[in-house]
Amino acid sequence: MAPGVGGLPVAERDVEVSGPVAEFMRSLSPKALGQMRLGLRIFEWLPFPRRFSHLDAAARDRFLQRLERSRLGLKHELLLMAKVLSTLGYAVTPQVRGAIGFEVGCGLADGSLPEPAGSLGDTEPPAGGEECDVVIVGSGAGGAVAAATLAEAGLDVLVLEAGGHYNRDNYPSDQLDAIANLYREGGLTIAAGKPAIPVPVARAVGGTTVINSGTCFRAPDPVLEDWRQRFGIGWAGQLDADFAEAEDFLRVTPLDPERMGRNGQLAMEGAAAVGASGGPISRNAGSCVQCSSCPFGCAIDAKRGMHVSYLPRAVAAGARVRAGVEVDRVLFEGDRAVGVAGAVAVPAAMRRQVRPRGESRFTVRARRAVIVAGGALGTPELLLRSGVGGGQVGRNLHIHPACWVGARYEEEVRGWDGVMQSFYIDQWEPQRILLEATFTPLAFGGGWLLGAGRSHQEAMLDFGHIGSIGVHLSDESAGRVGLGTPGSLRASYRLTRDDADRLAFGIARAAEVHFAAGATEVYPNIARVGTLRPNDLAGFEATRFRPAELRLEAFHPMGTARISADPRAGVCATDGSVHGTEGLYVADASLFPTSVGVNPMMTVIAFAKQVARRLASVAA
Repeated sequence: MAPGVGGLPVAERDVEVSGPVAEFMRSLSPKALGQMRLGLRIFEWLPFPRRFSHLDAAARDRFLQRLERSRLGLKHELLLMAKVLSTLGYAVTPQVRGAIGFEVGCGLADGSLPEPAGSLGDTEPPAGGEECDVVIVGSGAGGAVAAATLAEAGLDVLVLEAGGHYNRDNYPSDQLDAIANLYREGGLTIAAGKPAIPVPVARAVGGTTVINSGTCFRAPDPVLEDWRQRFGIGWAGQLDADFAEAEDFLRVTPLDPERMGRNGQLAMEGAAAVGASGGPISRNAGSCVQCSSCPFGCAIDAKRGMHVSYLPRAVAAGARVRAGVEVDRVLFEGDRAVGVAGAVAVPAAMRRQVRPRGESRFTVRARRAVIVAGGALGTPELLLRSGVGGGQVGRNLHIHPACWVGARYEEEVRGWDGVMQSFYIDQWEPQRILLEATFTPLAFGGGWLLGAGRSHQEAMLDFGHIGSIGVHLSDESAGRVGLGTPGSLRASYRLTRDDADRLAFGIARAAEVHFAAGATEVYPNIARVGTLRPNDLAGFEATRFRPAELRLEAFHPMGTARISADPRAGVCATDGSVHGTEGLYVADASLFPTSVGVNPMMTVIAFAKQVARRLASVAA
């Protein structure tokens, strides 16, 4: 997969790849690991009667080129899996980064370090369990904000998080270790379907705010009005004060176009050339002007994730935070939630460093309420294991399917310089499409480059000339979260033809912006298209693609415990309480009735504030 081209090292001879990848795969669930093993075995025997590993170098390269040109979807999926795994281990090595010139770093405009965040105190769970007024399961944007709101109202709050506690003092320096420790299932949580869609979410104190891009949008007014009218959320149009308070506390600031980086500037120039509306993205990172480590944790904690903002605020008001507690059920007395039970646990990759999963049980008794804030994957999982919430639990999964549209420019782009997600284009929101200039680190983005074997390595060497735009769909398609084996979940998603058409439209618009900015060719990430040049765009738009042909990712799961005044249509009432229970609430993106259409963090914060304030008034 990596034979060494143009000064790049030869995998396994010059740099070790398979060993670190094998170690990384320890972070996967047994189910995911089994799927990977099956895929790799099939890949190994694809050249039957020979085995891939038994071919000489020239035969391997010819075989990879045949896979790249194949019209069979399964062959492309297997090739992509092999590229992603090998690139994950290969691209993180200093030798590869040095040959390409890729650098990872963070920095404020004045070169200083942000002030240290307040302490979270002792995050080690005590033996046996604890008591509190309100226990919150999950420490992301929903759980952290609910904790701060309730603690400041005088309630005794305990926050439980399955993952570990990291900050700028102890983020793993090795990128594979960071992925294994900061992400659920090593970032390989998959929504099964055609296509299968990775949905990476965090598993750490602070939730996905630790590893997201820091992009801050308010929910669009038409979406909030739809939620008010169709789902009975009377307060949906009254969130301006909550948005404003959060923006101030998190130091949300629009990027300076002069400092955002060339990738964002090219998107800005292309948008202006085609007359498309847009603007610099606002982020919860103050004056940050260099940001290429977000997916591995902000190296200086300039990005104000929950672990350095709302959680310290909650602890200052008396709340407690416990890391490494995996809750597996809500405890009830009759219909009233009275606590939670689980096990002291840590991410799989850390088991050899800390105590093994399930070594001790942990129980919390909650005098007032239980809040579930595990995100749109974890929350329905816990509700289902607890047997509550009704038939709508886990349904209505929306994920904002997204695809990476890269382009080659004659000029150097060096997308890792500046800010990773920097400029948005909202011209095509009526078509449910949002474009965002987004440059992913080499370890993630390298696997999506064209080519295989030698040709893929040539593309990696050209990484400094690549610009990229993310196409982001406000989906009408839906999926479902169900129970898998203990410690895992089962997610599925059906992309409709209409939404596939919208994504293809978005890819064409991203290509149009790229070409208007001076790109010589565009990579739409559709196997039978390969590369687009300016004269190819009309033909591309005249072609209809099957959903399974699209290569997608998704970063914004939502809707799996949605609010509805009608218990038949949703899981939660308009105050966030779970229908049919007392004292059980949800406070995360699971509550969203439909796709919100923009990066959801600020809307999660506003919803959590509403739920927590109402609970505090009831408790009072």
